[in-house]
Amino acid sequence: MSVAVSKTDGVTVFTLTTDPQSPCPPLCQILKGLCYSPVCCSVSQHQKMLQRTSQSVLGALHFMVGLLNIGLGGILCGSGPGSSWEMDYTRFPFWLGALFILFGIINIFSEKYPSPCLVIVNVILNVSALGFAIAAIVLYSINTAEIWVWWMCRQDDYPYTPSPGEETIMNQCLEGKELV
Repeated sequence: MSVAVSKTDGVTVFTLTTDPQSPCPPLCQILKGLCYSPVCCSVSQHQKMLQRTSQSVLGALHFMVGLLNIGLGGILCGSGPGSSWEMDYTRFPFWLGALFILFGIINIFSEKYPSPCLVIVNVILNVSALGFAIAAIVLYSINTAEIWVWWMCRQDDYPYTPSPGEETIMNQCLEGKELV
């Protein structure tokens, strides 16, 4: 696989030749050629001077958020009634935590070795981390709402026939549950 670049009049042309004997499909060979290109993966001293420690700080924050997700998810999933069925079924704190840890590692690598390819990947992952953070907030909010409603409106506490006052309270609680 060879990569040739030619620039003329504001147009850049990449010429990629694929190996017909390779077991990889041509698209994989093209991506491999672009990723292993010295132009794309060389460490840029100019970018190294522009980036201070902001990428490492952001990477450390991503890493801590990932560990916090995994720790909180372990506590909630292990506590039984502390997790909703969505959390028990999808295990979202664990895979969200792993993704945030991965994003943090990429941030730190992007500061240490600022190649153009790694910086672009870092930007894409930081934008996607914003989406995953919003998703985490929504999922934890749903879990919290279901926990509080479950604790307030437990009907299994009444093995006997409730009094009219208790029945009124239970009906109000169930109405609140529906509102939530």
